[in-house]
Amino acid sequence: MSLACIAIGSNAIRMLEADQRNGKFEVLKRERIGTRLFAGLVDNYLQAESMKRSLDAVSDLTAIARADHVDGLFVFATSAVRDAKNGDLFVKSCEQITGTEMSILTGQEEAVFSYYGANRGGLSGVMDIGGGSTEFTLGTDDEITHAISLQMGAVRMFRQIPIESVEGYAKTVELCVSIIRDNAKTLLSCPGPYDWTGVGGTMTTLGAMIQQIPEFDPVRSEGMIVGMKDVNFWGEYLAARSIEERRTIVGLMPHRADIMPSGLAILEAGMRAFGISRIRLSAYGNMDGYLKKKFSKKA
Repeated sequence: MSLACIAIGSNAIRMLEADQRNGKFEVLKRERIGTRLFAGLVDNYLQAESMKRSLDAVSDLTAIARADHVDGLFVFATSAVRDAKNGDLFVKSCEQITGTEMSILTGQEEAVFSYYGANRGGLSGVMDIGGGSTEFTLGTDDEITHAISLQMGAVRMFRQIPIESVEGYAKTVELCVSIIRDNAKTLLSCPGPYDWTGVGGTMTTLGAMIQQIPEFDPVRSEGMIVGMKDVNFWGEYLAARSIEERRTIVGLMPHRADIMPSGLAILEAGMRAFGISRIRLSAYGNMDGYLKKKFSKKA
């Protein structure tokens, strides 16, 4: 039995098709269309052009899932739609396109699904950097102990402080460290050490840049370990370069050239605040966790 999930994020619309065979979760297909929905959030209202781009992407991904004859299609949205005062209009349009009810995840739910999608067992921590928010989750095996969602995604921070210099990068890191320390005191007080995994576009793009490959390759990059020095180097390296120069860097997709330093600033801040010296990169995340839960209910 195959299931598909479309996730309407703040920076991109993504789709995952998966199957569960002999109790093992198996990814069949991943698709992604960048729409920057959060950038179209003005005074907490989604703008028409931004919504149209995202609805067109939802339509395209729904067509792919239907053509693949999946047995079930699920749709959920995260930070941008969650924050929008006119999010209900967007939801209705999505439901007309997909023919299925759409869920708007709370920040807590987003954190939980990311953990179930990416943790590798044992004493685990998962950091999920999105466009509008970042989630931190702690747990042991499949038991979550603490989870929090903070308003500091890569697109959100870019809109607040466009990083155009090393000084701007450092300023953003310090701001994000303060946000974490002010709002995640319970998690920060938990004894470790935790085995941390990082998910989201910032993580996969970092892996592609380090390996100098056009885009994140799960075969070559899944599970790769990066340290604080790697994160700081790339954050400052990108911050010191123009948008045009960043677009020439192998592994950095052109549409991420503006927000990537902001994502890396969040990553560095998270590593600093939680005392993380090394973090594992993963393409798994909230869609994987969401579908794993759906499969378990159908078992």
